[in-house]
Amino acid sequence: MESKKIKALLAAAETGSLTAAAAQLGYTQAGLTQMMNSVENELGLRMLVRGKHGVRLSDAGQSLLEPMRAFVAAAEELERGVERQREEDRSAIRIGAYASISRQWLPAILSEFLRENPDVDASISVGSIAQMYQSVKNEELDCAFVSCHPRLMSGLIWHPLHVDELLAVLPPDPPFEGERFPVERFSGAEFLMPSLGFDMDIDPLFSAATPPVTPRTRYTNMDDAALISMIEHGLGLTILSRLILQGLSVNVKALPLEPRGYRSLGLVVSAKRQSEYILRSFVRSTRATIGAMYEGESA
Repeated sequence: MESKKIKALLAAAETGSLTAAAAQLGYTQAGLTQMMNSVENELGLRMLVRGKHGVRLSDAGQSLLEPMRAFVAAAEELERGVERQREEDRSAIRIGAYASISRQWLPAILSEFLRENPDVDASISVGSIAQMYQSVKNEELDCAFVSCHPRLMSGLIWHPLHVDELLAVLPPDPPFEGERFPVERFSGAEFLMPSLGFDMDIDPLFSAATPPVTPRTRYTNMDDAALISMIEHGLGLTILSRLILQGLSVNVKALPLEPRGYRSLGLVVSAKRQSEYILRSFVRSTRATIGAMYEGESA
């Protein structure tokens, strides 16, 4: 039963008039009369006695007066609590991102965003591609920086930001001469797969080759610097992006792939929440910051 119907019934009883109650609550008299009929049908009780001098509670209505008042008061308190929670939610933003994005992009993005929204509390979580897509769908995260995977995009809005090139990462003195590393040369090689679901960006490169590339893959669960150290020590090859390698002090050889490989990076938000002010503000700050970083490049 809707609390607004019980609130209207109480107003009718207190004013003694359907006309006065309708004016007080902003309803038409016909609309309020229909609402009272609906309440009585739902309860299976006659709640109001109607007469030419107005309305009053019936004996059943009188016996239920205090429970009805308590019901309306509890509903109003619930509404106030929900609004308080919404206000708290609007003062925080939960962001998912790759470690490389947390390192290279987020300091500048948050600086811009918090300059305009100084009272917002921002938290950052790192996860795999699939985890972050799902966390935005489940509203465990408000948004996430991820690579584009259309099959995971249902119910989400994609904001493209930057095209990030994928590079072959080799030991410092590889037995290879050339400016680009052919993807087929990974076949049979000891390949260290980066952690956090990076295989979703790499596997399409291998499967698109003719014949498909089949390296000896070892899945890792380590940060970027640790993985690169493994490559430095000649323990295998890998594929990383320019963004990951940017700013790291490394002793490896990083070459463009042949054919060239890329991943499209962007921000996903829930389609049903995209109009919320904090999210719109964060998207705006993100696009402006990344646009300035890569001025002249297309996303």
